[in-house]
Amino acid sequence: MSKRGSAFFLMHLAHELKMTKRQLGEYLSSYELEEWRAYFIEFNKKPEPKKDSKEELTGKLKNAFMISKKNKPKVKK
Repeated sequence: MSKRGSAFFLMHLAHELKMTKRQLGEYLSSYELEEWRAYFIEFNKKPEPKKDSKEELTGKLKNAFMISKKNKPKVKK
């Protein structure tokens, strides 16, 4: 983590715990600070997109082909 990121994290954590940065540094060990940092990283992760099942994908493909066939101009023989 960069110096700026580390300082921002300490300020954020101090705010959450209603402490100053100095109080936080005196109260928590560097190990505990790293645990908090890891927790916030995991907590703030965006959820992974939902994966479609085989049936859903099959249905989407069928719909796509039906739509494309409807939009296709008819060729006269």
